[in-house]
Amino acid sequence: MTLALLDRAAGSLHRSKAATAVARIGLLARAVFYLLLAYLVVRVVVSASGPPANASGALRTVSETPLGAIPVALAAVGFAAFGLARLLGAVRDRAASRTSRLTTGLQGLFYLGLSEVPASFALGSRSTGTEHQQRATTAKVLMLPAGRFLVIAAGLVLMVVCGWQVVTALRSGFTDSLNTRQAPRAVRLLVRATGKVGIVLRALVFLPIGVFLLLAGIRFDPNSAKGLDATLRSLAHDSAGRLMLLLVAGAFTVFALYTLLEARYRDVDAGN
Repeated sequence: MTLALLDRAAGSLHRSKAATAVARIGLLARAVFYLLLAYLVVRVVVSASGPPANASGALRTVSETPLGAIPVALAAVGFAAFGLARLLGAVRDRAASRTSRLTTGLQGLFYLGLSEVPASFALGSRSTGTEHQQRATTAKVLMLPAGRFLVIAAGLVLMVVCGWQVVTALRSGFTDSLNTRQAPRAVRLLVRATGKVGIVLRALVFLPIGVFLLLAGIRFDPNSAKGLDATLRSLAHDSAGRLMLLLVAGAFTVFALYTLLEARYRDVDAGN
């Protein structure tokens, strides 16, 4: 009886227009986040000072604007709603393949966990998403039983996810639950182009973070674990590196544009 009630409640939430609308806020928040990252990367090219080019820097930039706490809180709610919608889609969408439902469910869990970052920041934890926090967390994990292997596993998982995203993007797998059939041809072409370029380049930007986690586990050294900001700033010392940073900023901008299109056309309730 209880399970039936829970299933009906989940079905109602799954089909709720309000819940779907809030889930789309999560995608809009992701687009704004990557636009801010692109801006912060350009700041790294221009000057070594300024907010870090990571989640902490993006949240700090938003929070310093008038009514800054409101968009940060909306991001937390939106990420959580998007994660829940994807998780329910993975559980309830029997038409999707098992592999698609599994990856969708993992995406849902990721966004549910990600919602904690802006939520913590909104509640006053300014260390959220910083390089110091990431290395401190790595150090704590290394001290656990089998901690070295956990860190190595985390690095390998991140690298595999990045590789899977590249393959999926090149095969246009990201279009499976995009309702673009009624969209103009120019929009469909734009979705495919921005999706392929944005997803592939974003994955390549985050791939080194997995490599550094792998090295941190192998060396048993939390200082080897570099986050996004440290990885990008290491490129800012010569003209070739600064050119690469501008390419990274461009990649984040393209991915933000794709995310805006995704917010419009994504069937967030689907299991793929």
